Amino acid sequence: MKKLLCLIVAVVMVLTLSGCSLLRYGFMDVEDIVKLPDDEMTVALLMQLGEQDFGSLNEAQKVVYTATALELEVLNGGVVQFLSNEGNGCAPYVLEALEKIGATEHLALLQDALEQNNVDLADLSAFITEDVEEFSKLYDQYDFDAFDHAYETLPSMPDYIRAYIRAHELDF
Repeated sequence: MKKLLCLIVAVVMVLTLSGCSLLRYGFMDVEDIVKLPDDEMTVALLMQLGEQDFGSLNEAQKVVYTATALELEVLNGGVVQFLSNEGNGCAPYVLEALEKIGATEHLALLQDALEQNNVDLADLSAFITEDVEEFSKLYDQYDFDAFDHAYETLPSMPDYIRAYIRAHELDF
């Protein structure tokens, strides 16, 4: 959760430096957030979700947080990074989240990759590391390269996320 929040903060800082003032979103009511254009709405919601503990989120918030975390982590460092960073958070919920947003291709690809690597989302203790060297070994231990490369060719995850938010506006 902290790593996603750091990533969101970094994006906000870059956008702010480039002339976009997104800091105001942290102070907006949800009623006003859902009136924003899609991209701004998503960033604003994520800024608010990133400040909360995953367990305290409602169902719709968990779905959006999880799908976003998967997208950001996989594009940054692959599914190993997602499982490592979110193993104690949203990772066990990822298949359910993908199903709920309708990302069926992402879901099938991830299910196959987890199956091929004998990864049980109910027990991600092997992915929870505090040491960079230990974390690096996970890439040798698990072969998610095919998933990571194929993921980039799938339909846009942000499109699924935005559509889900729009369909569940009242849940935020």
